[in-house]
Amino acid sequence: MQTFQVELEKRSYPIYIGNGLLSRPELFSRHIGGQQVMIVSNETIAPLYLQTVRDSLADRECQQVILPDGEKYKNLETCNRIFDALLQHRFDRQSTLLALGGGVVKPASTIRWAKT
Repeated sequence: MQTFQVELEKRSYPIYIGNGLLSRPELFSRHIGGQQVMIVSNETIAPLYLQTVRDSLADRECQQVILPDGEKYKNLETCNRIFDALLQHRFDRQSTLLALGGGVVKPASTIRWAKT
C-alpha cells in the first residue's frame, strides 16, 4: 500500500493506493467519528463494493443510500434523498457520511451538519 498525505492544515487527509483496501477496517476507523455511518453510493458502484465496506464497518451502525448514476441527478432532489435517509435513521452531527464512488456521489455526500 502507498500513502500520500494531502496537507491542508486542519483538513489534511491521507490517500491510500493499493489492492484490497476496502477490506481493511483500520483504514476506515481512524477517519470515522461516532458510531453511525451513512454510506452514500450509486447504482453502478454499490453492487461491486458496498458489502465489502459494510463488512469492514461491522462494529458501527451502517445504513446506506443508493443514488442513481449520471450527471442529470446532480440536483437538490438527489441531495434530499440523503437528508431523508439521515433523518429516517435518526443520524446526528456525530455521524459520518462515507462516499463510495464518484460522480453524483461525491458532491452529494459533502453535506455538513449545521451547528445549533
